[in-house]
Amino acid sequence: MTHRERTPFLLLIPLLVASMGCSENASENAVSAGSLGAGSASMPAMETKADTVAMAVYNAYGGPAAWTALPYLRFDFATGSESDRAVHGSHFWNRMTGDYRVEMPAGEDSTYVALFNVNTREGDVFLNGSEVEDEREAELLESAYRRFINDTYWMLMPVKLFDPGVHREYVPDSSDVEHDVLRLSFGEVGLTPGDQYWVYVDRETGLVDQWAFRLQNHPPDHVPQKITWAGHTTFDTPQGDIVISQEKPRDGSVLFTDNVAVPVEPPAGVFTDPEPML
Repeated sequence: MTHRERTPFLLLIPLLVASMGCSENASENAVSAGSLGAGSASMPAMETKADTVAMAVYNAYGGPAAWTALPYLRFDFATGSESDRAVHGSHFWNRMTGDYRVEMPAGEDSTYVALFNVNTREGDVFLNGSEVEDEREAELLESAYRRFINDTYWMLMPVKLFDPGVHREYVPDSSDVEHDVLRLSFGEVGLTPGDQYWVYVDRETGLVDQWAFRLQNHPPDHVPQKITWAGHTTFDTPQGDIVISQEKPRDGSVLFTDNVAVPVEPPAGVFTDPEPML
């Protein structure tokens, strides 16, 4: 759970089942909206072991050129199992302009549609096609923005290791013959800059096998529990293949970042139509 008090809107979203050992909002982390373009094609010099490992990860997931040129990204954020899953957010993102659509359940047969821009954080929210107004709309826009921050980080962390404000540290005591381990901490950016992450990187493939985290609201003696990154899938894009982990299983439950699509053009009305469509 984030340390910040949630709005009533987010209280409508079920938490990840207790056996997962974490909240679905574990990644409301130190990331600014402007950095969520997943990096730049012009990367800094590799000055440390951590930088070298981080770049190996970035390249394993497609590399700076492919990710910087990716125009659109669509995915679902869900929890549960293959046979019984709950979708908490269906997303569509124009990564060039920051225009964004997220659809979120609002009870039985009801859906919120938030149409906004992640850079300005301005937009509108609709419930079953009718616009929500005044203070309630402002609350829902803030909730939609948090949904964007949280859900994209669960999917895109491997290509965000060089974002502004991210501090990378190689952890030799945790690394072994199979894994390099990076510890991530953050400057004063984003929603919860006190979070810390440990990223377990497969030495052979450069892919993330697991991660663990200690959130800024956790007690000092909290022991981070590892969560697997699985379901790695390759997608063809105009500037080359990218790779996305679509499943994060632990203790019989799964956090999904799936139903991924990387279209060259957006569907008609995806950033203007108030009716659910994803």
